[in-house]
Formats: sequence, C-alpha cells, structure tokens
Amino acid sequence: MNAQDTKCGDVVTELEKQGLTVRLHSRENNTWHIADGGLYSGYVASGEELVELKRTNNLNIRGIKSLG
Repeated sequence: MNAQDTKCGDVVTELEKQGLTVRLHSRENNTWHIADGGLYSGYVASGEELVELKRTNNLNIRGIKSLG
C-alpha cells in the first residue's frame, strides 16, 4: 500500500462516517462514486480531488457537489 492509497482510504473512512455511501467507480482512473441517498444518485470524484477537499477542510457532500 502506498501513500496515495492510504490518503484515499482515510478520505473514504471520513466520508462513510458522515453517512455517505462510497464505492470505487474506476480503478484505472482512481475515481470514486459518492452518494448521499438513493441507489442511482451521487457524484463521481477522483481520489486526488477528494484528498484536496480533505486538505482544504471541505470534505463533505457540498464540497463534492462543487466539483461538478
């Protein structure tokens, strides 16, 4: 496991603690699907974007929505 994997793991854990559903969307592109309710709703963000949101203290559904 490298440093990037650890950072993404920390981000996923934090989002799940907020009650969000987080699933790997594409391993090749390092993108994640984050949903705040509903099976087919949600947002896709890269691991790098999520790490940056955490760094800027904006890792929540509003921060994720602002990426789109």
